[in-house]
Amino acid sequence: MPAENEGRAHCAEAFRKHLFPSCTLTLDEYNLTVDRFIPAGFSARNPGNHDKVNAPGAGELAIPYEHFEVGFCLPLWPEIRQALRYYGVVPAQLNPNSVAILVAFICYMRSERIEFSLSIFRKLFNFRAKGGVVFFSGQLLKTTGLANKHHHWGEKFVFVTGDFGNIPLQPVQYENAAYKPPTLGSRESALLEFFGTKEFDVLFLWRDFDSLPPVHPGEGTVSP
Repeated sequence: MPAENEGRAHCAEAFRKHLFPSCTLTLDEYNLTVDRFIPAGFSARNPGNHDKVNAPGAGELAIPYEHFEVGFCLPLWPEIRQALRYYGVVPAQLNPNSVAILVAFICYMRSERIEFSLSIFRKLFNFRAKGGVVFFSGQLLKTTGLANKHHHWGEKFVFVTGDFGNIPLQPVQYENAAYKPPTLGSRESALLEFFGTKEFDVLFLWRDFDSLPPVHPGEGTVSP
């Protein structure tokens, strides 16, 4: 079994059973989150003192405040939806640095007008899971601009409802037979070689993400 598949298979159950701390979001922090990050068409619920990030209500997603701070936004980008579907995870399973890496990678691809590629992302960034939480880390390129630590990100979150697209609202545990990693095409190999010469500065890449429209299939290129 591939190591990535093994991590996915255990990650869903580990997330459900993990003893996350109760929510410590204050009312002022909740109001700030709603004002800054919850657009029209979505609604937020202030978690109670006993709510946990791995126990949202039906139809809800728990979204940590720090995810918004590193570029996660609503409505969900199509590339974000694609990644969440592929890995079978919910946003709260990604630690903030992993969100920053994913957002920055998408921003880079958009800025260069290159179609988003999960096969390239998988080659560049390792997937690992611990306690139900997913971590992406640089595998084939040097990553800079990430925070050394994120404090209490699992304690400060909001429950959100709305149109999230076709993503899992609960972590998915895939059967081995259904796991088919995307392959690396011949044209994408050149892109992978290009990335191997780069230093991936996460903070620089996502700071202007609002001005970067998505690259729809057939609109962009597959290499710089």
